[in-house]
Amino acid sequence: MGIRAYLMLWKEDDVVFYPLIWLMCGLSVILRGSINHLVGIEWLDMDLIPIFVIYLIAKNQNLMASCLAFFMGMLTDIFAPCQLGLFAFAYSAILLGINRCRQFLDFNNIKTSILFVAIFLLAKWSFLMIIIRPFPLGQFSPLSFFILVSISVVITSMITPFLFYFLNLTREKESRDYA
Repeated sequence: MGIRAYLMLWKEDDVVFYPLIWLMCGLSVILRGSINHLVGIEWLDMDLIPIFVIYLIAKNQNLMASCLAFFMGMLTDIFAPCQLGLFAFAYSAILLGINRCRQFLDFNNIKTSILFVAIFLLAKWSFLMIIIRPFPLGQFSPLSFFILVSISVVITSMITPFLFYFLNLTREKESRDYA
């Protein structure tokens, strides 16, 4: 393969766009606790990974979405005090289930995307609570936890249209620059 063919692949594959998604997801995982502590909202769990994963599924990038979910789950496992592989398995399993719904629903519709981001987050927390349930958690109140998770899911879901719009603008700008 010559340099010319490699440059054509470079232009067609959105070389800046996908690493930008990986960088934004990685930074959100690394800085999630610090930003929440700095703002003073430790109870709010803003997980941006499902938004980017659903966006990639909407753009027919299933393999990229699977890799993103798995590796960001592993990065979350590294920074979280939990069993290594727990978040990676949770993200991958939920993505597999959501990917099965792809043939029935239009992920490019913003309402469907908001719904699936909310489903992704609720499934993640439900899965994690089933796994963590046998362990004593001290002063754990299921009702307050459900309220906090619900607030986090609603806020994260409401961010979805803005991030989709930003990602669409970035992708179109990159396509116009190469054209």
